[in-house]
Amino acid sequence: MHGTLYLQGSVDIKNEDIIHLPAESLVMLFSLQAACSSLPVHVVLVHSINSTKEESTKEVSQTQLNGFHQSDGGHKIKIKDSCCDVNRLNVANEENSCTNLIFRTNKKSLAFPISQLHTDECSELLKRCALPAVVCPAEKWCVAGLAASLRFVLKQAVEKNNDVLAKKLLGFRLGCLQSCSEVSCWTRFCEVEAPLALFQSFSKKRIEENVSNTIEFPSTVLRFNNHLSKPLILHNALKKKQEYLVKTLKTKEEKQNMLSKKLHELPELEHCFAEGLDMTIADVVLFVCFKLITIREPYMDFANISPLVMKWLSSLSTSEIIQRALPLIELIETSCCDREQNCCINVTIPKVIDESLYKSDPDRARIDVSGRMTCQQDISRVTESLSSLNTEYSACPNTALLQIPWSDYPKAVHPQEGNLPLSRLQRKCQQLENMIHAVLRIAKPGHKIVDFCAGGGHVALLLAYMLPKCTILMVENKSSSLERAKKRANLLKLDNVEFYQCNLDYFTGEFDVGVCLHACGQATDMVLEKCFQQKASFVCAPCCYGSIKPNPTVHYPRSQRFCELLPDIMDYLTICHAADQTHGADHPSTAQGQLCMRLVDGDRLLHAQQLGYSTELHLMVPPSCSPKNHILIGTRT
Repeated sequence: MHGTLYLQGSVDIKNEDIIHLPAESLVMLFSLQAACSSLPVHVVLVHSINSTKEESTKEVSQTQLNGFHQSDGGHKIKIKDSCCDVNRLNVANEENSCTNLIFRTNKKSLAFPISQLHTDECSELLKRCALPAVVCPAEKWCVAGLAASLRFVLKQAVEKNNDVLAKKLLGFRLGCLQSCSEVSCWTRFCEVEAPLALFQSFSKKRIEENVSNTIEFPSTVLRFNNHLSKPLILHNALKKKQEYLVKTLKTKEEKQNMLSKKLHELPELEHCFAEGLDMTIADVVLFVCFKLITIREPYMDFANISPLVMKWLSSLSTSEIIQRALPLIELIETSCCDREQNCCINVTIPKVIDESLYKSDPDRARIDVSGRMTCQQDISRVTESLSSLNTEYSACPNTALLQIPWSDYPKAVHPQEGNLPLSRLQRKCQQLENMIHAVLRIAKPGHKIVDFCAGGGHVALLLAYMLPKCTILMVENKSSSLERAKKRANLLKLDNVEFYQCNLDYFTGEFDVGVCLHACGQATDMVLEKCFQQKASFVCAPCCYGSIKPNPTVHYPRSQRFCELLPDIMDYLTICHAADQTHGADHPSTAQGQLCMRLVDGDRLLHAQQLGYSTELHLMVPPSCSPKNHILIGTRT
């Protein structure tokens, strides 16, 4: 694919060699400079004219800016307090987005050309996503988010230019930062939390804390220091450890003895890099964030409070890979050194959990719910407290089921063409018939319909084929699934489908109907939130209720009524877990599981009703097509 990488930023009108960037754009440019010997995409800065005009009368003194004054048309621009969303730092068309442009760099220090574009000149594909984003207009394909965009560019460098360095930095099986930040603690840390910490370190709020002589040590630095102190999690751990340890030995006998030992007999290894023994692109992303944080606040005793982070920074600073990108932050470093420092600042140390940043780490702290999740007494107690809601949310069978003439349709429409196992094929067809029937009741010509968590396109491509006057937008974070869907769309010659490879957080476009089939756990609630924000109708089939847990995006319970009845979040998680006890008609726990499914989905629909929706809860038919056979339908009243 031939794409263009879009980053938020602007070229200084007074000095065209200077560009102003938010944290994410700086991290992206630094990473590309370090990781790619040849860049396979064009790079364009996107800047909002309107937000500059709105902010032009709001000035901040040069003392407050402390060397980070942004010149844009001769105006001083105010830096907003904590203007970053926890899920994304920058959106191209976000109101007053230029106020995030804290960082300055010299365009001449870049090894590749960069141009500028205003938001009113952006394509519709680009306007529907948060930045950074890569757009391939000929393919109607967009990749959004820091991790996804960076991975896309590096993989293109490998495929087009056989870039050895880019391949190395993508790590084992090219999997570095592959998991989306919605499910991966590690990707979220690299993609969201570290750039956010960098922004906050340079923000106006941080400056005001400095003036008050009390400032908090960055918790993100502490968390990374804790991560570096934990044992490595390695692929092929025995072989990796033996290879590494053998290099430290001198005699043949010592080496042979080492190779004869079992894994548990080998000593634990220290982190050489963020993810283990090999440098990856995650090291580059985190380096620029933590390097600038430590430079920005020299009065903090980083050496004693976070010694492993400082050791890691020192080691990386000598790497040729990092050396290639260091000129990009020289202007920022100079500004930090030039400003006056208050040596009488009281630094407070926040409490952070001493844990790895890997979700899979067995030592990682977790909510202890094991006993209550499976205790029948707890399940009965909670369901009894909600008994008054049972009749109100009894599910209605979807009796007017649409029968799709599969044999009359092109083969590429059929789910069999999406590499679906034959054992699941009939049930998948039945699930699709239920979903499509519900959408057809709502959709109108000209509507934009978004298939969230779209996978290989079973729902989206069928909708695109049956509704040629509608635009179908596929949102899926797994590139391989989306690529399969693209091939099927090409075979069908569909021109009303667009492809968005990104997390749910990074899709920001307007739409009329949101759809998802078996979005796992809280992903269903994140989809519903997207629909609520756009006042769009929804057709959702939830799945994996037991995976629901508190997260930064969605709070539980969803409705005010359930919050009153279940003030303890553990009680709510108990019925979520029990809702997965749908083991077949003959199993004694199935009826209880179905009851808990109705309760959880009743909570979701109550929340939608509070927001002005007319809602329905349907059952798929036949019920055997899926143990998770609910369909939630909502339209604005």
